[in-house]
Amino acid sequence: MTTVAELESLMAERLGQGCLHVPSARFGLLLALRRWFRPGDRVLIAPTNCETVLFVALAAGLTPVMAPVSPRDGNIDVDRVGWSGLAGVLTTHLYGVPDRVAELRAACDRHGLVLVDDAAHAFQTEADGRRAGLWGEAGVFSLAKHGRAMSGGFLTTADPAALPELAAARDALLLPGTARARLSAVLRPLLREAVQRTGLVRPVWHTLKRLGLMTWTGHRYPTTAAEVAKAAGDLDAMGPLLRIDLDDWRMRPGRALLRLHRSRIRAVARERERRMAGVEALRATPWAAPGVTDAPVRPLLRVPLLVEERDRVVAELEARGVVPGFVYDPPLDDYLTMIPPGPTPGAARWWTGHVLPADPLDARRLIPLLERLGVRPPLEGPPPDDQ
Repeated sequence: MTTVAELESLMAERLGQGCLHVPSARFGLLLALRRWFRPGDRVLIAPTNCETVLFVALAAGLTPVMAPVSPRDGNIDVDRVGWSGLAGVLTTHLYGVPDRVAELRAACDRHGLVLVDDAAHAFQTEADGRRAGLWGEAGVFSLAKHGRAMSGGFLTTADPAALPELAAARDALLLPGTARARLSAVLRPLLREAVQRTGLVRPVWHTLKRLGLMTWTGHRYPTTAAEVAKAAGDLDAMGPLLRIDLDDWRMRPGRALLRLHRSRIRAVARERERRMAGVEALRATPWAAPGVTDAPVRPLLRVPLLVEERDRVVAELEARGVVPGFVYDPPLDDYLTMIPPGPTPGAARWWTGHVLPADPLDARRLIPLLERLGVRPPLEGPPPDDQ
């Protein structure tokens, strides 16, 4: 029987430091932000990030500050950060492409800031000789993404004295979940794997849309700045936003789900070489972002391709049974006008409007398809004043 302690021991052995199993990376991130920050603290976040990261920061009572964006990789442009007034930084590691995290760590040390290393996209990424997720006071990993478990993750810290406090906070926030929810959490990823193996992605995708079961197909979850502002700082009020695409983000896992999580940790390791091969193939295409082509081959979650008419390309791919996902458009400060704009709005809009996240495990099928569709790189680069 797999236990939480066994999963934590398995992951701690891989990381070289203590960790907690959590039902989702966003849950782990909430614990970290509550532990290392105070309500009202200003925390730097890339506007190219997933909206759930922003929602977690707001649920923790923090004030998000939009970071400057590098059009090379969509990550934080360290050279253009204004450090005054910040309490900390939340890394991006967008699609697994690492932030300039050694420089972020050094800057946080100089200015007395907290670094939380969000490696939800970067389960296997190394940066400057150290694993992503291990550069901060705390780090988070996701099995929902790299392991495709659709739930589960880990919160890690190099401070062993913080672990009992974090474990108590975790246990206080966990929800029991119903028997049906626990069964669904196990069956959903298994069903998705079966659909992908049998090549039924296209008919299943279109059937769900026709039945109205696939109601959220846009780039950002539909909400308003007024709704978010009203709920900010209140975990229960933020619940509907924190549940998007992951209803069981706070659910205490049962034995079957723990066994699934353990199997997915092993699957990540088994897929590494295949993922690396897909990254190598995609980085050789004319669409690969400079942050990928100018860096070593890494086992990325997605390879960011930069394309003209991105939304048309996404629609064409979906019509052929390829559902890209992870399109974070528009930038967070355009998505919610309550968020003060960042210093490089042009670069952020250019990146989010052109990036096509490509699954390296699907590279052999995807590259010929993009060629047949006549996909082109962007005709123009980002605005000069934002580069």
